[in-house]
Amino acid sequence: MNKISFLILSLFLINCSISNKAIRTNSLSTPEGKPKYYQSTLNVGIHLVFGIYPVWGDANFEETLNQFTLYAQKNKASKIRLIQKETTKWVYILPPLSFLVSPVSTEIVGEIYE
Repeated sequence: MNKISFLILSLFLINCSISNKAIRTNSLSTPEGKPKYYQSTLNVGIHLVFGIYPVWGDANFEETLNQFTLYAQKNKASKIRLIQKETTKWVYILPPLSFLVSPVSTEIVGEIYE
């Protein structure tokens, strides 16, 4: 039980950035041409005051976009096209405590071109 509690606590105390890519497109292309792959990047962090001020990790759009482009550059991308951006502020998860300290997650999905 202590290991599970430690794992859950550590997930909320550090910045977590996860990037995934999908290569299979069933030979379909987009108006821009056929992308090299599709990528999604998820950032999770702890923010203060209704999820506004980052404390542990930064899950704002700017930092998530930075992680998205770093992962794309690492995989030799020359051009990206963002498809979707979603930010969730988990303010109502444990009120009133989560009004002060709340987890925030931001996900960006996009096409990656060579």
